[in-house]
Amino acid sequence: MSIARDEGLVRLGIDAEKLAAAPRITQQLRMIARTIRGGRNAEPPYGPGADIDTAWAVYLDGSDDDGARFIRAIYYSIPKHMRRALPIEAFCVAAGVSPLKILEVLTATLVRLGAQASTVIAAVNHPRVVEKTVEMALTDDGVKDREMLHKHANFLPTPAGAKTSIVVTQTATAQAAAVPAPPPEQTIRRLADRFNLARTLPESASTTPMPAAPPVTDADVVEAEYTTEDDEAEESDADVRT
Repeated sequence: MSIARDEGLVRLGIDAEKLAAAPRITQQLRMIARTIRGGRNAEPPYGPGADIDTAWAVYLDGSDDDGARFIRAIYYSIPKHMRRALPIEAFCVAAGVSPLKILEVLTATLVRLGAQASTVIAAVNHPRVVEKTVEMALTDDGVKDREMLHKHANFLPTPAGAKTSIVVTQTATAQAAAVPAPPPEQTIRRLADRFNLARTLPESASTTPMPAAPPVTDADVVEAEYTTEDDEAEESDADVRT
């Protein structure tokens, strides 16, 4: 095995140091295959992937990735005994493609093939499932099977869809919030009171300063005193006449 491995590395144009420096994905492929198989004593599954650790080249055939096509070309360019002796990382290094990228390509291909296999298996076995359902529906205990067949044939009435009812209630608080309008006479009286009050107030809109008061002279003082005495005399005469 080591001789075939060394010869294969020479044919690929790489050495053991370059191979050792590349990321390892062989163990991950083995874990995926072991998980799909479900154990040593488990029956092999219907879908693909149980042999991905040894038949990875077959899964690369189902990919249109450029790196996958390049690796396939290198893989089939050497003899078969050399292919089996070399891991997948050797072909990735020879093609200049990261093994991690090839792991993603293999995973995507495996998922797509598994979905296709599931569709095929379901389509192929569906007539048998229908036959078994009818067989069970004809028995005394096949209540659920008969119900499914009735629904499939639209024999049962279709249930009404969900209904939504909206109930609007008016609380006492909302009723108390409604205040009736005052009578027109009261409104007119209020407007008249505000108008009369506004006429007695000084004009606040005027911004012109008031003129300064003239100085008080002696003549003004004498005239004011004389006027006051005359008024008192006139009041005394009025009292005497009375």
